[in-house]
Amino acid sequence: MRLTVAAFAVALFVLPLQAQQSDSVPNAAPKSNLVLGSVMGVPRAGEGASRETFLGTWSLTDEQNELFNVTLFEDGTARTNWTKGPNGAVGESGRWSIYGLGVRVDYDDGWIDIIRYGPNGFEQVSYSPTTPVDGPWTNGGKAVRPAEDLAPFVGVFSLIDNEGEPFAVALQSNGLCFKSIDREHRGLWSVGDGCAEIRWLDGWTDQLHRLEEDRWEQRTWAPGADPGSKPRTETRVSRIRAAGLDGAAPDTSRSRFGILPDPQKFAGVWALTDGQNNTFDVVLFPGGAARSTWSKGPEGSCGEWGRWRPYGEGVRVDYDNGWIDLIRYSPSGFEEVAFSPETPVTARPSAIGKAVRTTGDHAGFIGVFELRMEQNGEPFCVAIQSDGLAFKNIPGEPTDGTWTLEGDAAVIRWSDGWIDAFTLLENGRVEQKTWIPGSSFKEPPAGTQTGRRLRDGLPGPLRPAAPPPRRE
Repeated sequence: MRLTVAAFAVALFVLPLQAQQSDSVPNAAPKSNLVLGSVMGVPRAGEGASRETFLGTWSLTDEQNELFNVTLFEDGTARTNWTKGPNGAVGESGRWSIYGLGVRVDYDDGWIDIIRYGPNGFEQVSYSPTTPVDGPWTNGGKAVRPAEDLAPFVGVFSLIDNEGEPFAVALQSNGLCFKSIDREHRGLWSVGDGCAEIRWLDGWTDQLHRLEEDRWEQRTWAPGADPGSKPRTETRVSRIRAAGLDGAAPDTSRSRFGILPDPQKFAGVWALTDGQNNTFDVVLFPGGAARSTWSKGPEGSCGEWGRWRPYGEGVRVDYDNGWIDLIRYSPSGFEEVAFSPETPVTARPSAIGKAVRTTGDHAGFIGVFELRMEQNGEPFCVAIQSDGLAFKNIPGEPTDGTWTLEGDAAVIRWSDGWIDAFTLLENGRVEQKTWIPGSSFKEPPAGTQTGRRLRDGLPGPLRPAAPPPRRE
């Protein structure tokens, strides 16, 4: 079938977030000292940036603090995997060149990204199509390199469907992937045995093997087939660089946010970013409890818990593992300032980035929920994030999934085929309905139970006294 990219725009399932601007703060970016850490090869005064320093793939964030990547190719072309516009998984195309102490990427949709050296490391500043580059930024944040094993596979690729027609696949460095065909066009991917294995939520599996520098092979398995068996198809495919599949119309609406209703009230859900620019959320409950969805630590999907209180021009969140987040006003909007356990708040911060408030019906589902395993009644946690990812910590099962708001329920489709639907009850309770792999969400569920939304404290043992670094 012929691909029509716009019909499968990822914007159909990504829930719009509302950013945080006070009435006195224009649509501008956080201040420029946005990334902390060592910077290799910073040019001396009077020198320009080096092309070799910026070649390759970068992790950036959009105005909802959600990650996307841009790849800067040797020939001066650029491609993002930002999938919320009408081009969907095709992303954005553009050209890049040296610009001051960094590079400037001019996209076909009119947006401009600048990646440059800042006082504390690499940073991103972005300008919408109607914003001159000598005016206030539209958006800003950290600029981070993806992990070395992921970087070759991050980007946009042209694969082949079972009718021989091309479709686009966007692989993001946070493990999410999107395709430009099929009703269920989301999935999860990981690197193993020298290839990227893509597990689509509709049951299909693709593997992307790198043959040479820019030559790739796609191997495909139908739903229910074992990826260890002979693939259904093996096809040579390519990476998408400057031009899209069908020359889809430019998108000029990378931002989708409104005005914070009451910027004086910090209680609620905030989207922050860790050291890899991956989104996580912190829920500030009325009364002072706090719970984050950061799932990379020893407690996995149980996240972090702590207490929050007013602090200067914002609030301070003290977590049980020693980390501290400040969410506060800045001249250009709300910002996050983070301190590692060994860093006093009077010292230089460990990281600085945007802080974006999440509002709307879906905000009530963002956070960490405690449920019980059917077999032995042991507790397990499910973390639901504003970027559409979900995580669980059941031993022996995959941890990752994606979720959408369908009616009054948060429907989570796990990478192993299980489906959960969460419905909010009163007093912080939640009802979970479960469907086994291969069944339809429209069928009667295989099981039902109630759980609770976690605030502070854990259902299981306390954390170790010295957890590993949180955001590195």
